[in-house]
Amino acid sequence: MSGPADVEDLRMQVALSCRILAATGCVREITGHVSARVPGSNQVLVRCRPAQDPGVQFTISDDIKLLRLDATNADLSGGYALPGEWPLHTELYRARADVGAVVHGHPRSSLLCGILGLPMQPVIGAYDPGAMELAVRGVPVYPRAVLISTRELGSAVAAAMADADACLLRGHGVVTAGADVQQATIRAIKLETLADLTLRLRSVADARPALLAADDIEDVSAFIASRDAATTYAHWTWDFYRHSLGKAADISRRT
Repeated sequence: MSGPADVEDLRMQVALSCRILAATGCVREITGHVSARVPGSNQVLVRCRPAQDPGVQFTISDDIKLLRLDATNADLSGGYALPGEWPLHTELYRARADVGAVVHGHPRSSLLCGILGLPMQPVIGAYDPGAMELAVRGVPVYPRAVLISTRELGSAVAAAMADADACLLRGHGVVTAGADVQQATIRAIKLETLADLTLRLRSVADARPALLAADDIEDVSAFIASRDAATTYAHWTWDFYRHSLGKAADISRRT
């Protein structure tokens, strides 16, 4: 069971994730949200909407509320409201015990790939192992462009995502999951990297992008597995983006 200090640390991670995702274009304006499961409990920390929402880019730690999976707006005070797509988070947590954090955003390249039906294929290896891993595991597509505002819709997204690390919501955005906030956040960024590469390759006339050879995929994957690099890579990359925020990493104030 996590203690108060652990919960506060996790709260800060969720707030920082919101700012990192805004800085990288994975969330935009007032749309997008992040949550984290509190280990050893049925509680979740989630970015809630203040009465006057200045945008995800300006998330502060006070915006991150500790709630049960069955929470409603009646459980919030101070003018705060749950994200309209709260069930997107709750149903992934209910469906998958391995998920410790969920990110939902609206990045442009991922959106375009979903609309165009462009598959995310493994065309890069050591250039960006995190993006390669997403492509190799597969990025499923949820076909509806609606707000995921009910448990039924949340369950449908969880079913479409199955055990994948990321899912495109066609005409809408993306959802990524991870064992922790850092992993879910970096997966959203790497998914957008993969989507951007996919679009650029498709823009070259008569281009036939070469897929990675199976032995190259195996070699890169083996290197990652041998050093538990997937976790380390996500945490180091998170630190890069956290430091890149500069003064904006101060989540105690809006500006």
